[in-house]
Amino acid sequence: MSTLQCIRATRGSPLLRLGGPQLHHLNRPSIQRLYPISRSLHSLSSSSKARISPISRQLQLSLRPSLSNPTARTYADRKGSTGKAEADLLVEELQELYEVAKDEFEIATESTDSSTIYAASDRESARDALNQLSAVYGLYTARPGEVENETDESPSEVEESGESAIVETQYNPAEIPQGVKDEVRRRVGHRIRELKNAIEALEERAMED
Repeated sequence: MSTLQCIRATRGSPLLRLGGPQLHHLNRPSIQRLYPISRSLHSLSSSSKARISPISRQLQLSLRPSLSNPTARTYADRKGSTGKAEADLLVEELQELYEVAKDEFEIATESTDSSTIYAASDRESARDALNQLSAVYGLYTARPGEVENETDESPSEVEESGESAIVETQYNPAEIPQGVKDEVRRRVGHRIRELKNAIEALEERAMED
C-alpha cells in the first residue's frame, strides 16, 4: 500500500507541477499576442479620427455660411450692404422702370407713325409702363396725405387696368425719410414728367388720325 501511494505520488505530483506552470506559460503569450492587436486597433481608430476630423471641420465651416444667409432683406439691410446712399437705391429702381417705359414709348411711336396694326397695342403697353413708373415714383416721393389725393383724382386709370391697382416696390415707402423722398423727386421727377407728356401727345395724335 505504501508502494502504490509512493508511485501515485511520484507520478501525480510532477504532472501537477508541470501542468500548472505550463498552462500559465501558454496563457501569457496569448495575452501578449492579443494585447498588441488591440493596441494596434486603438491606434488605427485614433489615426482615422485624426484623418476624418479635418474633413468634418471643413464641411462644417463650408455649411455655416449657407445656413446663416438671410432669406429676405429690409430697406436698412440693403442700404448697409451696398454702401450706397438711400436716394441712389430708389433712383436705380425708378431708372429701370423709366427705361422700360421709354422703350415702350419708342416702339409705340414707330408703329403709330407707320400706322401698323400693332400701333394701338403698342400705345397701350407704353401707357401701362408709364403707369407703373408713375405709381412707384408717387410712393417713393409722396408727402404726407399726397398718395390719397392722387388716388382720388385719377380713378379712371385704375379702372382701365386691374393690374394698375397693384404696385410692387423693392423697398417699403413707409421706411423712407422725407428728406430722401424730396431728393428723389428732384433727381427723377423732371424726366418722368417729360415722358408722360410725350406719351399723352402720342395718344392725342393717334386719336386725331
